[in-house]
Amino acid sequence: IAFAYEDYGYPYCLGVTIFNTGISCPRDYSEEEIERIEKTEDNLPATNEKNQPNILFLQLESFFDPTLVNYLELSEDPIPNFRKLMKEYSSGYYKVPSVGAGTANTEFESITGMSLHYFGPGEYPYKSILKETTCESAPYVLKNLGYSTHAVHNNEANFYGRRSIFPNLGFDTFTSEEYMARENEKNPNGWVKDEVLTDEILKCLDSTEGPDYVYTISVQGHGDYPTTQIIENPEITVEGIEDEALKNKYTYYVNQVYQMDQFVGKLVKALQQRGEPTILCMYGDHLPSLEIEDEDLTYGNKYQTSYFMWDNIGLKKKDGTIEAYDLGSEVLNKCNIHTGLMNSFHQTRKGTKNYQKDMKELQYDMLYGKQYVWNQENPFKATDLQFGIRPLTVTKIYETKDSIFIVGNNFTNFCQVFDGDVKINTTYHNEHLLEVSKKDLKDGDTFKVSIVSKALRVLSSSNEYVYQEKSEK
Repeated sequence: IAFAYEDYGYPYCLGVTIFNTGISCPRDYSEEEIERIEKTEDNLPATNEKNQPNILFLQLESFFDPTLVNYLELSEDPIPNFRKLMKEYSSGYYKVPSVGAGTANTEFESITGMSLHYFGPGEYPYKSILKETTCESAPYVLKNLGYSTHAVHNNEANFYGRRSIFPNLGFDTFTSEEYMARENEKNPNGWVKDEVLTDEILKCLDSTEGPDYVYTISVQGHGDYPTTQIIENPEITVEGIEDEALKNKYTYYVNQVYQMDQFVGKLVKALQQRGEPTILCMYGDHLPSLEIEDEDLTYGNKYQTSYFMWDNIGLKKKDGTIEAYDLGSEVLNKCNIHTGLMNSFHQTRKGTKNYQKDMKELQYDMLYGKQYVWNQENPFKATDLQFGIRPLTVTKIYETKDSIFIVGNNFTNFCQVFDGDVKINTTYHNEHLLEVSKKDLKDGDTFKVSIVSKALRVLSSSNEYVYQEKSEK
């Protein structure tokens, strides 16, 4: 959308983004037309509802292969782990709906199987229709098969409104930055490093006995990239660029990608050691905002990143370019899962006559039309989203002359102690210990510990605990 403003000007683009939203009603939209589309999905095999693997999606922020930029000269390969996994498992180029930004739109396509092409220019469904309604998605489809559904993101819970959108996409839990008990794990731009995600993904898998669907959104590669040199001794050096500011941007970016790739290798190793049947699909959400044009690339175009599908269940390698909205159906097909309207539509209709036309018809009916596909009644109810995997708990307190120390579990540096509705100044020590002043709690006060988002909203709270001051005797 930033490029559109440059090309067409502010007044035009502002008008378009305000008034041209949603999906326009197809000319031949009717109940009969929807029935015709649904009938084409009748020849799918039965879904295997037993022994399903864990299904993991990992969306890497601004991640792509820098060696594909034809003018860059790099001191070494910045993505050796990702490259090795692409060679060994199903992989290829990933067609995304945006460049330089728009993480939530790649996410929307990957989760729902719907195409952004039919929405308004520059529209984010997370900021429009999904604020009003639930939407068929991979989490809803898999919940019907006994899966638990988790979202993980190492940034604040309200980024792109995910805190209120994920219940409408069928997620059971959401672990955001506020629930990650890590300190000093940020890059020079202040974004939490992706290495923290391995433990959080494993916590999701450990939290249930049945199969899990985990959708993880990383943040380390996020811009804006610095124009000055801020990494003193970069692991990877960059040449081939005369412009000093752009060279500094690339140096910063390439070294973030290198660290992200190290995380990729460690995550796969951890999943291998864990041993549960698992499919992990990993990809970049869009190219970075580094002035990259099609002619600068040794492949395709700037709307393509890379992906691979790692597994430990013996799936046959199959390479190719894939649309973001089709990736979920590809993965579910490998698991012999054929339920869900958009999923079964892609599995039967991809590449056939009127594929795009009928996709728009289904999307319109589900989100804006009369919902003929569900006999005019949306079957999906918003979930009661649980923040974090492990609950906040207070187990005991102890005192010193001036302070009260609160002992418990799963504290983070986003914890605040509340006496009723009054927020008390809180010092975080570690995931088991918080400190408040004795001036702020009186004998008999009932308090609780809450995690407060960067948007100053309480996300979840502990049990209540009554403070009983020690007798002077």
